[in-house]
Amino acid sequence: MPNGHVHYEACDQLLWKFTEQGYPEFRIDRYHYSRIVRVLHLRGVRGYAPEPRWETFKPEYWLGKAPPREAVEVMAVKHVEALQALLTSNPNDALHPNARGASMILFWFELGWAVRIGDYFLYTRTGDEPLREIEKPGPALPPDVELTDEMRAQWNQIKGNLVTDVGVDGLVSGIKPEECVLDLRGVTELLCSTTPLHDTPGWPRIAASAVHSAESAGLVVEAMRAHGLQHEKDQLTLRWVL
Repeated sequence: MPNGHVHYEACDQLLWKFTEQGYPEFRIDRYHYSRIVRVLHLRGVRGYAPEPRWETFKPEYWLGKAPPREAVEVMAVKHVEALQALLTSNPNDALHPNARGASMILFWFELGWAVRIGDYFLYTRTGDEPLREIEKPGPALPPDVELTDEMRAQWNQIKGNLVTDVGVDGLVSGIKPEECVLDLRGVTELLCSTTPLHDTPGWPRIAASAVHSAESAGLVVEAMRAHGLQHEKDQLTLRWVL
């Protein structure tokens, strides 16, 4: 298509803008024939974001036709390394290195794999079941620790609030790149958002609705607006159906 236009009806994005400078800036790459979508954004502090040399960020993303999980894990490691290099690519960046971070979600929809790094909440549906949250990776508890259901729910909430993005020294919170790989084979619909939709009043209805429905869109945008106002940041939700 002219000017690099990509026509992929199965996947779109809802963007709620709060800041004039577009903070955080979302970089979205879509590849039509291979059904690959990559979303990347950088964080800083108090509305400031890193200013890298974007032309240096060129990690490979091609996996082949039927990759094993090990191949996707290798790709996750390569992207973490590439994000680290991106955060330090501009020697004139005024933002302190300790305040720089990067988050990324990379989908191979046709193959059924994804790599999620950092500030993205993912919800998937298989068949006619409600959407369910795919929890973020987090530090593991010692094997001899026994939790009640209430304690486990509290621990999962704590893990969900941990920073899991890439800093200049690599993944934070003790996460390994291999833990960021997601198997989406069998998934029929998904929402991927910078907003924690599962913590909003409209979540039961969002979970029960088709992701491209008007009801879902309205509830998701309401949730994005509330979260965006609270944190003074733009919000993005990616929607996909098989």
